Amino acid sequence: MSLLEPYDHAVIVCQNLDAAVGQWKRLGFTLTPRGYHTLGSQNHCIMFARDYLELLHVTAPTPSRQYYWDAQQRGGGCAATSCKSRDAFATAERLRAAGIERSDPIEFSRPVRLEDGSEHAATFRVTAVDGAPGARYFVCEHRTPELLWRPEWMSHANGATAVAAMYLVVPAAEVESAGRVYAEMTGGEASPLKDGAVRIAIDGAHLVVTSAANLAAQTGTDEIVREENGYAAIRLRTSDIDAARAHWRNAGIAARDLGPRDTLIPAHAANGVALLFTQAG
Repeated sequence: MSLLEPYDHAVIVCQNLDAAVGQWKRLGFTLTPRGYHTLGSQNHCIMFARDYLELLHVTAPTPSRQYYWDAQQRGGGCAATSCKSRDAFATAERLRAAGIERSDPIEFSRPVRLEDGSEHAATFRVTAVDGAPGARYFVCEHRTPELLWRPEWMSHANGATAVAAMYLVVPAAEVESAGRVYAEMTGGEASPLKDGAVRIAIDGAHLVVTSAANLAAQTGTDEIVREENGYAAIRLRTSDIDAARAHWRNAGIAARDLGPRDTLIPAHAANGVALLFTQAG
């Protein structure tokens, strides 16, 4: 039985959030207004139809933010991924029953200001698996989804519509076992791929667990390199790759076309994680 609902979001840690905002706007993304979490972090979100990217900055280390603070001190990058949960407490219990060590659910919020000037508290419950292979994994229960998925924030100049895949690097000897762990945590279906990688289908998105040596085989390019554990790349669907390419040319972004339907934004242009844009459909 599936433990979780669909894929939810990726967390990209930014040492300088102001600089990140400017860069991701140049990449053609619409960002939500800055959020100030009650946990002591700040963010901007890039909203798609049902999932999103989160640009996160931690202002000071606290018990609940220590993991992200440490990632930020190491230079940032994509530090975690999340699936949705209908009930974070129930999911935490299911993970515990499966023998997966996780944190107790915590609840927090951040104010959201809407176009009409009104302000409301967006609230969340999360439970995290800090010991997940390669990087943090957590589940997120959105208590107020109507405050995040709003039309004014879901249209992007680069045509991005969804997260298609996440690429996680672990040691070659651990790929198979890591794939089993993620299949257990997400409730997704794991399939072995060539070169020893494992792909987990998470209802509309994929998590690809691979080794540094085999990363090129899974991403379709040898220009993405990551030797240490963690997320090397995020694949996004775009409704119009040609319009996206025109936007990047005009913005002076050093994008690299990998074929008629795929373009690479290198990691140095996206806070340490490579972006692969793929034509949808």
